[in-house]
Amino acid sequence: MDQFYQELRKIQKKERNNATLARVEDDFYTIIHEYLDELRKEAIRDPFSNVHGMLKEAQIIATEICERREHKITDAAVVNIHRSYHLFTGKPQFDLVDTTPLNLTPEEEKFYFSLIDTLKNHRGNISLEKLSDEDDNEKKVIKPKETQKNTLIPAPSEEKEDDEVLNRLDEIKKAKPIKPEPRQPIEKQVSKPKVAPKKVQPEAIEDNPNAFDEQDEFYDFESKRVAKDTELVTMLVFDEVGPIVGVDEKVYGPFRPQDLVTLPLVNAKVFFKNRKGRQVKI
Repeated sequence: MDQFYQELRKIQKKERNNATLARVEDDFYTIIHEYLDELRKEAIRDPFSNVHGMLKEAQIIATEICERREHKITDAAVVNIHRSYHLFTGKPQFDLVDTTPLNLTPEEEKFYFSLIDTLKNHRGNISLEKLSDEDDNEKKVIKPKETQKNTLIPAPSEEKEDDEVLNRLDEIKKAKPIKPEPRQPIEKQVSKPKVAPKKVQPEAIEDNPNAFDEQDEFYDFESKRVAKDTELVTMLVFDEVGPIVGVDEKVYGPFRPQDLVTLPLVNAKVFFKNRKGRQVKI
């Protein structure tokens, strides 16, 4: 682990001093994640080791390397677009020369070309060529001529409809009125009393771990166990102890004799077992 830590320091120095990207392996980011995971596991296994400081320093160095490389890749994409896509000088044409930055990882190469596509689309939207094409299309729109209708001569279909309406009115006047039939008494319906549905008793969570509780949510036993492990307790320290990483991935310490500290119960048990502290109830 110390060897890779020294390698990170060398890459950090190159990224600071050079304008180009430092040479790294294709799986550089995967190796960083694996290295940091190993440091975390080692810190949890041995809370009294010096791994905690190395873990914090490695995280700071890896973050700086990633951010510096992102700035260099972004600047290269913008400069290449400016060289290859000219605006407001006749008809713009995209003629990108192969100026891809060196020493890109596969993840960084994908990031670089996504920036190129975004910048290219933006310049295409504001180019004079597209704006002039839109103006030409608006000029070419011709409204269709409306045919003039002759309102003096009624349409034959309208005359036929008027004759049918008049004939129908004459038939209605000649027809005899229909007497309404006497209304029959309506029997009153006896409404049956409503029966409230039986409430289904919820299944006990102890009988079925997957049963719903009153809020229609699953009872999460795993969350209860994790909450118990990360429960904070107050402890009186007996000896001098360096900083440690708790189960909640927070750094606690350094500790001095007669210090009253609060930390997760799982980590406090390590102190109790080694007789380096005892629990205090306040």
